[in-house]
Amino acid sequence: MGALTPTNVIGSRGLSTEFGGGYKLQVLTITPAADTDTVTLVLATDKIRTILGVFAQMVTGSDAALQSIEAAFSGLVITIRTFNGAGTAATDWTGASIRLLVIGV
Repeated sequence: MGALTPTNVIGSRGLSTEFGGGYKLQVLTITPAADTDTVTLVLATDKIRTILGVFAQMVTGSDAALQSIEAAFSGLVITIRTFNGAGTAATDWTGASIRLLVIGV
């Protein structure tokens, strides 16, 4: 497992909603390095104190050794798992790039 440092594509932006709460949206790009990686958000820099949802999209690098991804979160830690075409752990991340859409408050 590797701890990754994300690159902000879109920093934390507050959104007004019909529900009256101040939601934040952050778009991050990461380069996976292992079948399971983590990204830890920091309140002071990411401006998100609670993650409500994370969506992962593979941008580049899809091949037989890397075909799908999933993202989960606990607190401010996002865990990214990558899989090959057979559904087992991915083994090669050459040229891979993953975009994370993080929604929080």
